[in-house]
Amino acid sequence: MPVKIDPVPDEPIVVVTFEGHIDLETVRNMFVETAIVFAKFEGDVYRIADIRTADTDFVDIVKMIKAIRDGLPASSIDPRMHGIFVGQKQFARLYADFVKQLGGAPISIFATMEDALEYAHLQLQSAKPTEN
Repeated sequence: MPVKIDPVPDEPIVVVTFEGHIDLETVRNMFVETAIVFAKFEGDVYRIADIRTADTDFVDIVKMIKAIRDGLPASSIDPRMHGIFVGQKQFARLYADFVKQLGGAPISIFATMEDALEYAHLQLQSAKPTEN
């Protein structure tokens, strides 16, 4: 399978590493598996997708967007879900633009995994209620 799913222990963050061609079935399976991980967390969750060694084409992106619009668990338009891409692939920007048009949260794109993880941690910290 061209996807590896690694939950960050005790945090609502999952790192998903894609390799090779990404198609609808790969994305559908990844959504289902990450939904299972995220079920034990309340509030916002973060999925970091490392796409540096992955590729896809416009037809597959359209199929993914249609499936998301039709309703997939833990999809990119789930209000709890915050997507993050690692990799400066052209299809990442296209996908992010489609998701935004469907009402999903903006998808941030970073060059390194370290930057993506730091961003997710900062977002989680800023969402925590402050103690008086």
